[in-house]
Parts: sequence; structure tokens; C-alpha cells
Amino acid sequence: MTVVSVLLVLVMALQAQTTVVLGQTERDLTGDGVAEVLRLVGVGRTVDHLAVTFTIESAGKTIYRFELAPLTRTVGFDAGRQVISAEQHRARIKEFGQWFFAEEKFQRPDEYVASLRLQAPGRLAEAPEVIARDRQGSDTRSGGEIWQEIQSAPVTIFSFSPGGDAIVAIGWSAKADRFYRLLECC
Repeated sequence: MTVVSVLLVLVMALQAQTTVVLGQTERDLTGDGVAEVLRLVGVGRTVDHLAVTFTIESAGKTIYRFELAPLTRTVGFDAGRQVISAEQHRARIKEFGQWFFAEEKFQRPDEYVASLRLQAPGRLAEAPEVIARDRQGSDTRSGGEIWQEIQSAPVTIFSFSPGGDAIVAIGWSAKADRFYRLLECC
């Protein structure tokens, strides 16, 4: 092999990526009677450090994208921080999608409101403010108006953790043709 060939092989090896589909499910989140594809994909040089992206697709088009915290062998926070074994990490990767897309994370608006009233009533009152912060420049409706639309629609609200103690809930607005954040917590 020539020096150029060796360098080319080394560069290609350094740029190689590992892609892992961590989870996938189909659910009708938009209330139109057609299931969207929810997918969780990890990409990295090795499975020891994966950048994780959550997407929702409808009719082959990505309608929502969220970058989660990386999935690494280092777990915990502050003094509880530790590095788990490769076997533990592989088990965590295997179970991550099932946990992320667990049945209880999908709720109709009335179920979502009832569960939030029990678990965090103050957060329910904040929903219009969270929605207002998530509006785009072309949005002319208030957060309260959008929240009313979502509550009265046949949509499914999805709650997930992007990493750590954080929780995000999203709901579809047919009028705006997009998801809005309903909850940003902890």
C-alpha cells in the first residue's frame, strides 16, 4: 500500500459512523386517523457514545425533530456519576426504545390534563405560556388559544425525557400544522 492509500483508509476509519435504531413505533399523534412513525436513532463512532435524535414522520416527511442528550456509558449526575460496563450499556441501549415509547407516555388530551392535575397541577396552568414560547414568527394565536385547540382535538399528546430529569410533552395543532411543546419541566 502506498502512503496515500494508508492515509485514505485511516481517514475513512475515523469518519465511520455507527447507526443504531433505538426504537420505533407508529401512533396517530395528529388525530387524522393515519399513524405517524416515531423513531429514535443513535449515531456515533461507536455504541459507547451515541448522539440521539427523535423524529416523527408523516407520509414520509419529517414533521418533528428533537435532539436528546447523548447516550453514553457515563450515567448519573454530580457525585452519583459513574461509568457502566459495556454489557450494561448494551442492555440499556436495547431497552431504551421500549422505555422511551412506553404506552403510558401517549395520552389523549383529557387523560394528559387529568394526570398533570394529580402529578403537577402548577405545570398545567403553565401550558399556555410554554406554548407561547414555542410559537414561530408566523403564529398569530395566543398560547391559550392553541392550548384550547389541542385539548378539543382528537390528538395524542406524547411526553418524553430528552435526558436527565427533564420532561417534554408535545401536542399537535392542525391549524398550525405542527407540534407545540406543552410542558418543559424539571
